[in-house]
Amino acid sequence: MAKSPSRLLPRVFLFCVFGFAIHLWVLLGALIFGHSFVPSQAYVNAHDMIAKSVAILIGCLMLFFCCRKFAKDFQSPNLSTKTFLVSGFGILVVPLIFGVFARAIVLTAYPLWLAAVAGGDTQLEFSVGDIAGSSMRCPHIVNLADMPMMTGTLCDVPEAVRKTLYPGMRVLLTGRGTANGLFAARIDVAPSGLALPGEGWLR
Repeated sequence: MAKSPSRLLPRVFLFCVFGFAIHLWVLLGALIFGHSFVPSQAYVNAHDMIAKSVAILIGCLMLFFCCRKFAKDFQSPNLSTKTFLVSGFGILVVPLIFGVFARAIVLTAYPLWLAAVAGGDTQLEFSVGDIAGSSMRCPHIVNLADMPMMTGTLCDVPEAVRKTLYPGMRVLLTGRGTANGLFAARIDVAPSGLALPGEGWLR
């Protein structure tokens, strides 16, 4: 007997959430262990409108659910100040967070798993966003321009290389991947630059 849509939808939703969670952990893990995944600029440009449309849809759905919860909480006779503030804060923040994550997932899901399963030695060109910032898990940061959340941040770039970089400069990333994106293992100044061989290895 076929299952009714009302029973299938929660399972499909949980399956999607589980898949999204795994994908986000892979993105975060790649960043933490020094081989950040970077989708190609061409792939981002070609799919950004789709990604933004999905992000808006997800954000609107989360806004609906947050407003629905807020309305129920507001009608409760035992409404506390804490519950009121948390529900109100959720309306402002949760849709935005889910929208940002949704855009990142759409722009990285296909190229990331393709790079992991069928990728080879690849070199792609990117533009530097900034070279400021550092943390315990990600020292000596170089951020690439126009990349979705949780991508485009390169950790532990040697100072000899960072000193040659500036915002807007073109760089070459080398690593495992395809024309749609790669796991960055090396950074070099683009051919017009003066990077020395062997100086660009990431950790």
